[in-house]
Amino acid sequence: MFVRVLRGVVALALIGIAAPAWSQAPHQHGHGTVNIAFEGNRLVIELHAPGADIVGFERPPQTPTEEAALARAVAQLKAPLELFGLPAAARCVVGDVQVTAEGYDVPVLAAPPGGTHTEFEAAYALTCADAGAIRVISFPLFDRFAGAEEFDVTVLTERGPTEYEVTRASPRLDRGSLLWRWLTGR
Repeated sequence: MFVRVLRGVVALALIGIAAPAWSQAPHQHGHGTVNIAFEGNRLVIELHAPGADIVGFERPPQTPTEEAALARAVAQLKAPLELFGLPAAARCVVGDVQVTAEGYDVPVLAAPPGGTHTEFEAAYALTCADAGAIRVISFPLFDRFAGAEEFDVTVLTERGPTEYEVTRASPRLDRGSLLWRWLTGR
């Protein structure tokens, strides 16, 4: 089911409905992206973040401490309900989880002269008893990853994509207030 939902999201992006909203900016430390897609009672969340934002370094681990930091980061990324605060009323349960730490497995001697490009990618499939109850999403991931400063967030629903920005200073996405502004023109 996870693959089917993810394929649907990718298909929408490929046919141009969400392509501008889902495109990624160049690698910039402190800045990542989160894509959230609602499909009925299913919720798919994708996270992309520079490696330095998550573990504090952008190269293969060179010490036992760095190896432990990498392992801890991957474990934390495998727990989406600890990274994204969803309302209890939605009653979401985690299905499939995929986490990739790109660039951390390159041998130090084989690394390019300018260093390696590292990135964390995570994809989560959740099923919610009441996905409509998700009007506010908090981002406790800022508490776990010291280098993360802001995320561009795209929320895709049957009405199309909507873009938000969440930051360490304002770690909350309020879909309800945007809807209110749209409905009232304020």
